[in-house]
Amino acid sequence: MPERINLWNMPGWAQPLVYLVHAVCLLIFLAVLYRRLHLWWAVGRPEVRWDHLPQRLGRTLLYVLGQRKVIREPTGGLAHASLFWGFVIFFIGTTLAFIDADLFKFLRGEIYLVYEFVLDLFTLLSLLGMGVLAWRRYAARPPQLSYGRRFDLAMAWLAVLIVTGWMLESFRLAVQRPPWGWASFMGWILAQAWIAMRFGEGILRPIHQATWAFHAALAGLTYLFIPVGFLVHIISSTLNVFFARLDRPNGALAPIPDLETAERLGIGTLRDLTWVQLLNGEACTECGRCQAACPAYAAGTPLSPKQVVLDVRNTLHALAPPTLNPFAPLQIRDDAVALVGAVTPKEAIWACTTCYACVAECPVLIEHVDLIVGMRRYLTLMEGDVPAALSNTFRNTERAGNPWGQRGSRMAWAQGLSVPVMAEKGEAEVLFWVGCAGAFDPAGQRTARAIVRLLQAAGVDFAVLGEEETCTAEWARRAGHEAMYVAATEAILETMRAYRFRLLLTMCPHCYNTFKNEYPQFGGRFEVAHHTEFLARLLAEGRLRPRRDLGRRVTFHDSCYLGRYNGVFEAPRAVLARSGARLVEMGRSRERGFCCGAGGAQVWMDTPQARPVHLQRLEEAMGLNPEAVAVACPFCNLMLTSAAQTKGVAERLPVRDVAEFLAEALE
Repeated sequence: MPERINLWNMPGWAQPLVYLVHAVCLLIFLAVLYRRLHLWWAVGRPEVRWDHLPQRLGRTLLYVLGQRKVIREPTGGLAHASLFWGFVIFFIGTTLAFIDADLFKFLRGEIYLVYEFVLDLFTLLSLLGMGVLAWRRYAARPPQLSYGRRFDLAMAWLAVLIVTGWMLESFRLAVQRPPWGWASFMGWILAQAWIAMRFGEGILRPIHQATWAFHAALAGLTYLFIPVGFLVHIISSTLNVFFARLDRPNGALAPIPDLETAERLGIGTLRDLTWVQLLNGEACTECGRCQAACPAYAAGTPLSPKQVVLDVRNTLHALAPPTLNPFAPLQIRDDAVALVGAVTPKEAIWACTTCYACVAECPVLIEHVDLIVGMRRYLTLMEGDVPAALSNTFRNTERAGNPWGQRGSRMAWAQGLSVPVMAEKGEAEVLFWVGCAGAFDPAGQRTARAIVRLLQAAGVDFAVLGEEETCTAEWARRAGHEAMYVAATEAILETMRAYRFRLLLTMCPHCYNTFKNEYPQFGGRFEVAHHTEFLARLLAEGRLRPRRDLGRRVTFHDSCYLGRYNGVFEAPRAVLARSGARLVEMGRSRERGFCCGAGGAQVWMDTPQARPVHLQRLEEAMGLNPEAVAVACPFCNLMLTSAAQTKGVAERLPVRDVAEFLAEALE
């Protein structure tokens, strides 16, 4: 009967010696890991991330064991997943071998044959995956990857572990030649080579012993290689996924505790980071997916979200380099912890659009946007160091209640529409939040008028705040001016609490996001709907019935704050479909949509861009030869309209809100 032969060809003392060496290496590994944890806790601010344990464990299984985000990239992702899953099975197989050798014998018969076949199959998949990764790293060389000897060493280390494991099996099979040797097919293939070369038992046995000693030593030394080499991401990335935030939605920034009394605000040094944010830096695998997806990086600005995260890691490593000495003293010098300006350029910090593509792409759930906004908070609130154009917008909003600095009526857009005002009604089913763009930007005014006509056509009981409305300052929060945002939020909540309404309707995804995801931080809990969601609902209920089919070839641009942040993808497309538009999708759409360039207060800044984001997006749309570009955000409208004017195609390629298409179909 086939069965696993433990320690074939090895002396009896080999097994306890190997166990001793592995135990010592494992203890050193655990001690070094604890030292690293202690460093994060000593340098970083405290933060509770031990809540919701079942959910955290489930997410870890999904994103680490399941490689959910890793495999979204078809070539490198699937190759990495093959490598990872192969080593998971290899680890399980080694554990089963230990149980079989020292606890109770069970690897015999068909169980043993399946065991051998599965191990060889998955280690083969690992090596094939490693081959694809080597091809990417040494031949294709995509620019988003990091390169260096530590990556080369990790690849070679793992490859040697796999191959020496096959060789051990092949030497035994070449000597014993069991009829079931095919089950261990990789070892069997190599065994046929040794047999063909007429390697006898006198040669194979000593080679086997030498290879066994090398393989066992290499496996034990892997414990020591992990914490000081690239493979440390196996531990740090797993921890990062487990401790990733669950306390707030994707679209919500964390408020600043004790905003008025805190001595330090934002993130200027390592000391201002939480221990989880320090872990973010250690967890980065340097795959560069965040960088490849970043519109600011594509535009040629100094921002690379990958590098911002690595700046944290590199500064931490300069402060306390990784070492195998678990007793090495931790000397934390406050003159060596500076980040903003000293390591991360201010120009990079101000280039971010907060589009969330970096976070959405990261396979290990690093929170880049929180880190960058934290740095902006430091520059704005502690240093007063903000771009001149942004500073002017802050002043406009403080003086006039809107970033344009307009002092005219907020109801001029509604002339001739008989729009009800909440101050006169006191109560309505729907409170329509028009927003600053709807009140003052010409394209936004067109959208607001179209929405009102649709609400009136559907018989919706609605009202607006009119002159009582003011800027939410959502953009100011993303620019780091938390104080302005908090003051605006408190004033708006006081106004809203004077009236009764069931639904808060917005036409701006930025207002939508802050009302839905951030106002609960301040006690403001409302049912919030974006106008595309509400219009889709009215169409489904039969309260709106388009009278004609527009028949235009249209491409839709996903707003980052509506789509990627809040998962609203189908509603605007459903409205376009009912309007009779023939939708053609851009290559980068839905959760992988490309930013228009306005978010993160970029619309109020003059960030130098070699290849402006909004022009890139319009060029992508133009590649489909559409008759119009549809949007669901007034700032996307503004940016893409500007791009169309710059390229001289504004007349033949109009940019219009989804609501305008539907309003036209109802006429």
